[in-house]
Parts: sequence; C-alpha cells; structure tokens
Amino acid sequence: MVQHISPFIPKMSLKALIRLIDNENLSIKVVKQRITKHGDFRKSNNQKSIITVNECNNKYRFLMTLIHEIAHHYTYKENKFAKPHGIKWKKMFQYISEPFLKKSIFPEDLLNSLKEHMKNPKSSFSYDSNLSKELDKFDDENNDLVYLDELPSNSVFIYRGKRFQKIEKKRKRYLCECVTDKRNYLFVSHARVLKK
Repeated sequence: MVQHISPFIPKMSLKALIRLIDNENLSIKVVKQRITKHGDFRKSNNQKSIITVNECNNKYRFLMTLIHEIAHHYTYKENKFAKPHGIKWKKMFQYISEPFLKKSIFPEDLLNSLKEHMKNPKSSFSYDSNLSKELDKFDDENNDLVYLDELPSNSVFIYRGKRFQKIEKKRKRYLCECVTDKRNYLFVSHARVLKK
C-alpha cells in the first residue's frame, strides 16, 4: 500500500507509516500540485477513505501532510460527526504523529518546530509561520523569493503573477494592495514573494 509513496517520504519513516495504515480501508493518492491545499481527506460512496497528497520534493512536508490527512481518517472512523480540525482531530493528530517526531526522521531545527506546532496543531502548517519557514528550507523553490515579512512597508512585489504593494501589518497578516485592480488582500507573514 505504501510502495507508490515511499519515494516521497523520509526512508526512516516507512516502518512507522506501514504500522499506521496497515489493515485500514484507505486509499492514498499522490496528485499534481494544487495551489489551495497540500492534501485532502474524503469518504467514497463505498465508505473507503481516500487521501490525496500533493506531489512534492520536500519529503518532510509530504510526510506531515499525509499524517495530517490520516488523522482525519482515524477521527472520522471514531466519530464521523467530529469537527474537521476540532479537538478530537487535534488529539488524534498529536497521538499518531508521536512515533514520527524523531531525530532519525527529521532534522533537528525542523523537529523542534514540529514539536512546538504539535502542542496545538492548526488546520494547516501554512498558519504556523515558524514551521512554514523551516519546511520551506527543504523545498526546491525559486531562490529569488523572499518572505513578505522581510520586505519594508510600501515595497512592491510579485505573487502568483500579480504585482502588490505591502501596506501594513494587521495582527498576524499583512495588508497588501494589488497594483492593477487596487483591491486589498491579506497575506501571511511567511508568504514567499518576488521582490521588485
């Protein structure tokens, strides 16, 4: 069941992953990159759980996304009315992640960020700035990109082909204006952008 995903995960995580999903009515599919999400969980008509995870070269991001989605599977199995990222899911995610949070699987700085994140896991790693930046270190992304929080106010940058101007920080996010249509958008501080 895991042969097709083994190239996408750290080698040392394979045995723990097999134990986690062995004998589960579960299908795991690796899909092309999606902009809006890293992974997804759903039930099919025959009650089989279907998990999709975006194909990526970052084995650590792939593994944690997969475990995140497997936590949905186990939470649904236990209580199909549980909230998708509620308390039951958080406890399940913490529980099933424990065997993976080891130095033999993750580099030390990333492991420390993961352990901190797992104290109160969010619905997405994208909402945890420190963890996102640690995970980004293992992406094969464009090195010309910078984090939005590194740019001074009024800087112009490009994000997904559009030009924006950084205006001000609003609590945890940055208010930015699209240069072409003058609409305002909120960006997470660790959004990776191209400085102009």
